[in-house]
Amino acid sequence: MQGQCKICGQASDGVFFADWVKPTFTDFDKLQSGEIVCSACLFFFDEASPELARRMGKDKPQRMRNYSHFVVNGEWTPLSKGNKDKMRELLLGDTFPELAAVADSGQKHVVFRAVRNAPNSKAGWVQFEEQRVFVKPDELRGLLEIVEGLYAGFSKGEIESGDYAGWRILQFGLPLWDELESKVKAIRGKPIFSLALFLAQRSDDGESGNQGPGSGVTGVNLAGNARRFQKPVSNDHLDTVRESGEKRGVHKQSGEVHQPTLFET
Repeated sequence: MQGQCKICGQASDGVFFADWVKPTFTDFDKLQSGEIVCSACLFFFDEASPELARRMGKDKPQRMRNYSHFVVNGEWTPLSKGNKDKMRELLLGDTFPELAAVADSGQKHVVFRAVRNAPNSKAGWVQFEEQRVFVKPDELRGLLEIVEGLYAGFSKGEIESGDYAGWRILQFGLPLWDELESKVKAIRGKPIFSLALFLAQRSDDGESGNQGPGSGVTGVNLAGNARRFQKPVSNDHLDTVRESGEKRGVHKQSGEVHQPTLFET
């Protein structure tokens, strides 16, 4: 049937909204006036898309909400969370996407929330989960350099919260940390910062950028850096611990071993 789409607001062909909507749908506040869901919007709500499976090289039909979606020069590009290099390429290119919907959790429908940008734009809107971000490629590129400068020595959780481990600051270098952190501090918590942190990667570990908030030092930071680990404890230090005092008797819980923590502080 023809009508106005309640999702995108465009006049088109589609199906009656009341026949399509499920009881679990909760985003009524984001709907347009209208009575149908158009074919284009139905495409991005698909929970078992064979075309998406073909594009992603999967054997079984895929859920659209599990992926990020870009349209550049009329060409649709679906991407998994592991394709951040391609996401950056599309967002930092000469022509900004007509549609840019970036999924982090993979549990929410993101595309229908996204603002469509005019073709051949040099900047535009990105829907990052539930946040709408206006992106200028040069600004995003500069912010990525700052965030990735910090990410070379700290976890994404530390960068996101501003709560850094003191010993890691000293190891990273206090002057450089202070310089980069002062730039990040001014925009921490803003949507553009969240997007840059999501896209940030280390040059030597690819997709370790997927670690979530609060995570500690990644394997790449620890590998080849033996001074971060405790040195092996010799047998001389593994005797039972004796009480203080003249008799220096052995504790009742004999054999309990006390040794320094795993990481130096």
